[in-house]
Amino acid sequence: MSAKAASELFQKHRDELGFVNQAQCAEGDLYLHRHDGDIVAAALANHCVRKPQTTLYELAVLSEYRREDIATELINRLARESPHHKIIAKCPTELPANEFYAETGWKRVGCEDGKKRGLNVWEYEIPDSPTLITTGRPDLISIAEQYGWLRGSRLDYLSAHENQGHTLEFLDMHWDEPNPDELLAATMRHRPSHVVAGDYDGDNISEINERAERLKQYADNVIIVPHESGEIEYVPKWAVVGYSTPSEYAGTDAPIWEYVGRDVHILGGTIGQIIEIFRHLDNVVSIDTNTFHRSATQFAKWWGGSKPHWNQLPDICNEKSPTVAYENAIMNVTYALEESGILSY
Repeated sequence: MSAKAASELFQKHRDELGFVNQAQCAEGDLYLHRHDGDIVAAALANHCVRKPQTTLYELAVLSEYRREDIATELINRLARESPHHKIIAKCPTELPANEFYAETGWKRVGCEDGKKRGLNVWEYEIPDSPTLITTGRPDLISIAEQYGWLRGSRLDYLSAHENQGHTLEFLDMHWDEPNPDELLAATMRHRPSHVVAGDYDGDNISEINERAERLKQYADNVIIVPHESGEIEYVPKWAVVGYSTPSEYAGTDAPIWEYVGRDVHILGGTIGQIIEIFRHLDNVVSIDTNTFHRSATQFAKWWGGSKPHWNQLPDICNEKSPTVAYENAIMNVTYALEESGILSY
């Protein structure tokens, strides 16, 4: 249905874009923006395998929804999911769309002859930004993926994801019921980009470090979480240091300056806390926060608004309310991280 609706949207702009059929939309990387359930904007791209680039083929927004930064949002989502460092787009020289590229950070790198008209070649350099990760219900995490967040899971939710055939990019244990053997087995199955080896508790430093050594054979980034001041010196230099954001439940007692100079993964915290931590550290490589997941599923609450605060949906017993609250929060949280400069695309 999405491919069909997107192709119909592109056909409304056939004079500018040329012919785009449903099969092309189904085969490419498709990004959509909906309003009241209807698709009002779409981007069609390809994260190339043979070239070190993502190619943007089509970008269209219905006329009545233009000048609302929807096209920029689609490009940001495309950039977050790109495995490359640049996006390439070609735009007929006579189209007003060239103004969009010129005003939103693209660089004109050339001009070439198309089949019927000249084409400006635009390049967008994707800056490095922290990886965003969230865990929880499989259906909700699928929403987060649309905004560029990686799919993660604690071991106690793992079977729900695996039963649906999902591959996990982040793995962690339940703090109250750690199971190192299951964590290693799951890491071997999923080969995630991130895995949490465990938290130091003062007496288990050697145990956690040995576990991290085993895990690094199967994961790109192994995270170790110190809690007390001075413990960070025991974290191997190759590992990512987890900053457990202080809260009413737990969190690190170490001063933030101890984390300077190390690759840092932020665990937990509100958006305000994350932004504040980021202001003190220039080496945050990834962020894992589930505050909005818990608030949506337990209380139908979402974070956002013109002056961001927690909002609650009126019908909290409606089975759709957690999904609506979660998507509202994800959209607003992602936007807030972009506005704060944490996401630099």
